[in-house]
Amino acid sequence: MSTQPDHYATLHVSPDATTREITRAYRTLLRTHHPDTRQKVDDGDTTSVADLQELHAIMQAYVVLSDPAKRAAYDRARSGIPVRVPGTPVKVRVHRSERAPSAASAEGDRVQPPLSFSPTRWEPSSRIPRTPRSHS
Repeated sequence: MSTQPDHYATLHVSPDATTREITRAYRTLLRTHHPDTRQKVDDGDTTSVADLQELHAIMQAYVVLSDPAKRAAYDRARSGIPVRVPGTPVKVRVHRSERAPSAASAEGDRVQPPLSFSPTRWEPSSRIPRTPRSHS
């Protein structure tokens, strides 16, 4: 069983709802549940934790379903297809450490030394020239 909430049920729309229908449902529910616009006469100007949690669930559902990329990822996760989040490729430099030759290299076999990784270093771009600031 999935632990993620059903955003379509939260907004009372079907999974094939259009963006316009999702927005309309969100605004209707927001007017109904928001403490500033709620029409409850017997409210006594208090808001319970359950009301705030329901309002938060409505807002969270809208954030996911109103963005096409987030909605597509949510729909894939609901259907059981694993979601792969694209990342930014990172250039990695591999440094080979110089170590004493092993017994295998003495016999004529070439043995590659183990790889060693160092912390990444940030180097400023050389394309943007730095200009000194003048204090007037």
